[in-house]
Amino acid sequence: MMATNAYKRSCRAKKGLVSRFANCDNQRMITKMAMCPPRHRDRRAQAGFSLIELLVVLGLLGLVVAVGMPQLQDWLERYRVRTAAHTLASNMQLQRMRAVSRNTAHTIVFDAANGTYLLWEGDPVNGLNTQLVPQPIGLALGVTFTDPIDDPIELTWSGNVDVAVFHPDGSINDRLAQDDEITLTNAIGDSFRVVVNQVTGRVVVLEGAS
Repeated sequence: MMATNAYKRSCRAKKGLVSRFANCDNQRMITKMAMCPPRHRDRRAQAGFSLIELLVVLGLLGLVVAVGMPQLQDWLERYRVRTAAHTLASNMQLQRMRAVSRNTAHTIVFDAANGTYLLWEGDPVNGLNTQLVPQPIGLALGVTFTDPIDDPIELTWSGNVDVAVFHPDGSINDRLAQDDEITLTNAIGDSFRVVVNQVTGRVVVLEGAS
């Protein structure tokens, strides 16, 4: 019985000794971790930007925008006048196809003062029968009908408006062997011409004033 009790006391003493060693190891590990923070924290801190670096980047971006804005504005102006010219050419081709397929004249009536035009079935001589669009088609912002000789639209003059009349044979206006043209210009002087062959009614867009 006494031997058993002595054995138990010896076991408890060993456990206490192991526990003390374990506590010491844990304390050493905690102290070491506190003194040496994880490396990934250092990398994360080093990956950030300082205020000076951020200001330098913002300054460079501002310089790029300031230099590029005028070129962008000029490109937009040129895009608008080019798009307006091609849209007008498409509408003129559409009127020509309608005249041929329906065997009746189709007309485009231009309002140069307001920079708009209307599509009609019929012609000014025999009567404009049906307006084919609900409202006048406007040119792009800043685009006008114009050319160097102050005659914005070199087409048939009828009353107080300029008109382009497409006939059932595909020709336009007075059927003379020459071209009619409409010049569109933007605010910075870029020009595109919509040129129509009077005999065939063929429509093309050319860059630059005549």
